[in-house]
Amino acid sequence: MVVTANSGPFLGFGITVTSSGAVQQYNEDRGPSAFDLGSGLMDPRQFYRYEPGSAVNPNSSAVVGAGQWQTFQFWDNAAYVDYVPVTLNASNIAVAASNAPTSGSALTLAAAGSSVGAISTTITAPESGQSVSVIAIDSTAAFVSYGQSGAMAAWNPQGGTGRTISITTSSSGDGGSVTVAGRDMYGFKMTETIVLSTASPAIGSSNSAGYKFQGSKAFKYVSAVSASTTIASTGWSVGITDTFGFPALLPYCGINSIVRLNASAFSSAVAVALSSANTILGSTVATQTSSTPDVRGTYASTTASNGTLRLQIFQGFDPVAMANISITGSSNMFGGTQFSSV
Repeated sequence: MVVTANSGPFLGFGITVTSSGAVQQYNEDRGPSAFDLGSGLMDPRQFYRYEPGSAVNPNSSAVVGAGQWQTFQFWDNAAYVDYVPVTLNASNIAVAASNAPTSGSALTLAAAGSSVGAISTTITAPESGQSVSVIAIDSTAAFVSYGQSGAMAAWNPQGGTGRTISITTSSSGDGGSVTVAGRDMYGFKMTETIVLSTASPAIGSSNSAGYKFQGSKAFKYVSAVSASTTIASTGWSVGITDTFGFPALLPYCGINSIVRLNASAFSSAVAVALSSANTILGSTVATQTSSTPDVRGTYASTTASNGTLRLQIFQGFDPVAMANISITGSSNMFGGTQFSSV
């Protein structure tokens, strides 16, 4: 059996009447529709949507990531994540006593492993269809494939979302900036510039480990970190924060966007309800830059992740916004095009 595809829209009905009220058509078995394994909203982006005539599973061994032969969807017509984030870690992506890059050079990255949420892996780049090496944050389970061929796939809520990046230095006199290159939860390239300035506590803060700086874009994958100037620090570390990205554009806070942080099992009495007060809305800037906020929005949790609490983010899609989705534009669902300088 192969995928059956038809051009919609489809309409199912059970009864119709004439203008006078007389029954014109009637289905004696009228009832609710049922779909095997549920249904979903097809991802409208070119690399992930259905393409007529595409081959079914042309690769005998697919890498972690999508293939153009797969059709991706948001299961049950909503964007959501439902997973247990690993404990906040300031050095799970890179750490070394003498790991201080000179101007323009890249920091040596070393994924610390799945136990601390930094896993070396490969994904398929949606812009090229080629395999690329990255460090995945929290999990590599980006999607779920169905059936023998895997032609139908859904974004995996248990794969998690992106998290903002932290840079910890050993000196307050570094100056300059750090460029973080990587990808978002859908594999699209993104680049962020984090300024190394301790002039403002909101940007840099002193702690027992040195000076910590936090970005504002949610990375699911990291591929490179480099400095703009030769720095004074004798050591750097790169890690993750407890600020999480949204899976869909967050233009406002309402009942269509729900965030919860709960105990993973009913046996625990811990339950923390998150409010919209810590939510940063998605960037509305038409042309993104290396310093604009995350395109979809982020949530800064005031409760520390500990490897036990479960983060759940549920977002419904507004019908008015969906009416404006086109073959070339889906910013109403996912925000503007990610900025990337690599």
